[in-house]
Amino acid sequence: MSGVPEVNQTEVNKVQKRKLPFGHYKTSFKTSDSEEVICKPLNQDEISEGWIQVLPNKQCSPVYHWSVTLSQLPPHLWNKYKVGYNEGKKYYPIIKDGIYNYSVNQTKNDQTLIKLYKELSKGFHADLSVIQTYLSELDNVNGWLIIRAKSFLKQSKFDRYFDDLIDLSSLDNNLFIDKI
Repeated sequence: MSGVPEVNQTEVNKVQKRKLPFGHYKTSFKTSDSEEVICKPLNQDEISEGWIQVLPNKQCSPVYHWSVTLSQLPPHLWNKYKVGYNEGKKYYPIIKDGIYNYSVNQTKNDQTLIKLYKELSKGFHADLSVIQTYLSELDNVNGWLIIRAKSFLKQSKFDRYFDDLIDLSSLDNNLFIDKI
């Protein structure tokens, strides 16, 4: 024997099974089998499509801390984003969401991102030229907000293309009446 203690392989396997990648958590479905699954965090594309992750209570899983920019902060947490002041100094509090805590890093583009978010929140009443202007200012920024803005512009261009192709006012009303 070389003096090195033996390692029980079953104990190593148990530890490896418990350790999950950052942001992942286990949950179980209440079915007849009570199946346990591992959930991973949403990516920025999924967030831009409107997905919202349902997170477990803090007692069930460890708390994960994310350091993000405003363009990456999930949309359902924007109402919690507020600038605080302590003795005249500006600070951004930690935003809590289940087992995820978010620290928002301040960037030079925050005001433009806020304006873009507000413009996109208008839905069909959003001004496409304003969105395009904001996107050109945010050329080097990544996150779900930028992905959603680009998707919004692309969809709007698609809708306008078909509106131009089919001008309903110029159609002859007699086309839709069955002639006997």
